[in-house]
Amino acid sequence: MSIDIFQIGQSGLQAAQVGIATTGQNITNSSTPGYSMQTVQQVAANGQSFSFGFVGQGTQVSTVVRNYSSLLGQQVASAQSASSQIASYSAQITPIDNVVADATAGLSPSLQSYFSSLQSLSANPSDVSTRQSVVAAAQSLSTGFQTLQTQLSQSRQDVNTQIGAEVTTINSYAQQLATVNGSIQTAEASGNGQPANDLLDQRDQLVASLSKETQVSVVTQGNQYNVFIGNGQPLVLGTTANPLQTVTSPSNSANLEVAYNVNGVTVPIGESSLPGGTLGGLFAFRSTSLDSVQNAIGQVAVGIASTVNAQNELGQNLNGQMGTALFNVGAPVVDANANNTGTGTVSATITNPGAVTTSDYSLKFDGTNYTITRLSDNTVQSTFAPPPTGNQNVVDGVTFNVSADTPAAGDSFLVRPTYGAATGFSVATTDPAQIAAAAPIATSSPTTNTGTGVISAGSVSAGFASASVTPAISLAYTASTNTLSGFPAGASVVATTSAGVSTTYPSGTPVSYTTGMTLSFSGISVGFTGAPADGDTFSIGANAKGTGDSRNAVLLSALQTSNTLNGGTTTFQGAYSQMVNQVGNTTSELTTMGTTETNLLTQAQTSQQSVSGVNLDEETVNLLQYQQAYQASGKLIQIANQLFSTILALNP
Repeated sequence: MSIDIFQIGQSGLQAAQVGIATTGQNITNSSTPGYSMQTVQQVAANGQSFSFGFVGQGTQVSTVVRNYSSLLGQQVASAQSASSQIASYSAQITPIDNVVADATAGLSPSLQSYFSSLQSLSANPSDVSTRQSVVAAAQSLSTGFQTLQTQLSQSRQDVNTQIGAEVTTINSYAQQLATVNGSIQTAEASGNGQPANDLLDQRDQLVASLSKETQVSVVTQGNQYNVFIGNGQPLVLGTTANPLQTVTSPSNSANLEVAYNVNGVTVPIGESSLPGGTLGGLFAFRSTSLDSVQNAIGQVAVGIASTVNAQNELGQNLNGQMGTALFNVGAPVVDANANNTGTGTVSATITNPGAVTTSDYSLKFDGTNYTITRLSDNTVQSTFAPPPTGNQNVVDGVTFNVSADTPAAGDSFLVRPTYGAATGFSVATTDPAQIAAAAPIATSSPTTNTGTGVISAGSVSAGFASASVTPAISLAYTASTNTLSGFPAGASVVATTSAGVSTTYPSGTPVSYTTGMTLSFSGISVGFTGAPADGDTFSIGANAKGTGDSRNAVLLSALQTSNTLNGGTTTFQGAYSQMVNQVGNTTSELTTMGTTETNLLTQAQTSQQSVSGVNLDEETVNLLQYQQAYQASGKLIQIANQLFSTILALNP
């Protein structure tokens, strides 16, 4: 038994060669994305026993490992997912912010121009050119609504296209991960269980890339990765990829959703279940910002069309006729869920524009009752039975009508009151004469009156009919009772004092007179001042000479500053400005959050690189050490060779 110095030297040479090769691998891949620094692990060979003790038999390389922390890798993937979501959301909302906030091309200039034209009309109601300016401003307003809505609809289509592209990308990564899982399994099985470092890096890089598209979680099983997305949907299980697909949303036909296949059945994954990454940013933008912006613009469109139409219909046009609608507006959109199995149908109409919100609503049938849920705050607003017990319900100014057909338990409908309003916003008439600038009534008092009582020009409101002043109404004052009489039969009268105190008088009852009072009946309002004398009369009739009358034009222009939306708390411009501010604030917040998430991602990557990254200075030192070890092992073999030669010389 002898000490094998050659073997010891040879093992040193082999170990040094592996070290040099590994160091070279590190150096040449120092800039390769996803590469983890590799380290040679050496152990001493088992010693040989002699009478005097154990003598070492050299060294051996036990393995080559990569410097990788799965915890830091998960932190990078999580930070990458969050950063990509913010970037995706920001990229979608920024163009919308630029459009709605544009002081020259947004909706605000068109709104201002239209009401300015009405103010000009109130100063010169009979001028045809001024009326034509009102029509032109109305057309410009209509174009503004439709242009803005077209841009938002295009944005929705772009989101759908990008969702499809994201699904394709995710499926590609899933298939690559499944393939690499198989390659790792094969490589490590044929390599006596040694780690396939480069394949492991490739797999982790694929996971990092996938995390840019959506939030992922990884569960390690043996040497395999099981990759899950969303709330636990398996995307990759070992060597099997489960591809995703896009489908039209069953509840909203305008949207694409992500789904997967289970035994031939397509199962949609709710967008709230797919947070993170570019895909999560697209979903967040669509549900949080795009829907609310379209609804908010629709709310303004509904408010303008309904209030302007209602006021114009209470006026008298240039032809001496009652006014008609000046604008058309899109009706509420109702989507029946594609999975409905019953025959029940639902429609919706806006019956109180001032109460309409920017929310969508869900109408569901549980087998017994319908339930209306406001989706903006997810609160139940109403529960009612189907026909014949009940077939309609009013929520937030919207009347929900259900048919007498038979619904099935679980059937649902998505009701979007203002979603399509801007799309359908258009000018109903281009005839300048149809603008009802005048009031349909005229008041007068005969010169034979002896008192100082004066009746105002009067105005009309909802409920007025021209027939109520044909023939003219004649009110007479009786001094002994201090009352006015002669009001239309069947009409109660509300008398409001100058102090704001109101009293309702039944039909046929004389009304007590006070100076400064306002009387309202049959949709007519007139005021009285002064002290009438016994027998004085006052007439309320049709406006036969309304050409120069601008009373209704004044009321039309006053709508600009009237709180007509959100339950009577907001003007048209105020509601639009709230939407613009909301979009601007969201854009600003995303910019700030984007910077924060980018910094967090950089920190996570820096922490990961401190463990896995290649330090060229360190590798240079390692290279010199392995070179010296190689040279020393070579010297050892040289000495062993000299000793062997000497032994041979002693035994010729």
